[in-house]
Amino acid sequence: MRYALVLALALLAMTATLASVFAYYPLTLQVVPTAPGVVFEKGSNAGQPDIGARNTITVSVGANKTSATITIHPTYQENYYKDVLRINNTDDNAMNVYIVFTSVSNTLPAGSVVKLFVYEDTTKVKELNVTSPQLNQPISIGLLGATKVWQIDIYVYIPEGTVITGRSYTADAKLVYTPSTETPPANPAGGR
Repeated sequence: MRYALVLALALLAMTATLASVFAYYPLTLQVVPTAPGVVFEKGSNAGQPDIGARNTITVSVGANKTSATITIHPTYQENYYKDVLRINNTDDNAMNVYIVFTSVSNTLPAGSVVKLFVYEDTTKVKELNVTSPQLNQPISIGLLGATKVWQIDIYVYIPEGTVITGRSYTADAKLVYTPSTETPPANPAGGR
């Protein structure tokens, strides 16, 4: 009995001792930035006259061509904006391209429609109705071949007989590209 008690106390002491032991293994993480493989470029109609006095089709592309902002001024009925923005694959790999809408504010009149059309030359790659897109979900656009360029067209329909003063549509989205066939995480900062 005494032997069992001594053994139990010894094991308890060893457990307490082992809890204070730490093993350290070396690990190196290298982050080596590289030039972007897919970039935004202004389309042929960026900066051209738009509907309304002194309005232009405004397209701003970031300094490193990895961000873009588009402002258009549609009116009633159907409005089509051709080749407003381009997506250029400067990489030597084909890239799977997705769009993830993170927020949409839509105060356009009921029945309005906003669409994005993606073209490679004259071939339609994708048609996306983005009037009320599902948020935080990657939407596949398609495979952008190495050194290929896509053109973005925008379609807006606003029904006649509605009030458009003070109305707008704003969408925040992320363009995602990858050489992988896996669907990308919708929120990379939050993990998968």
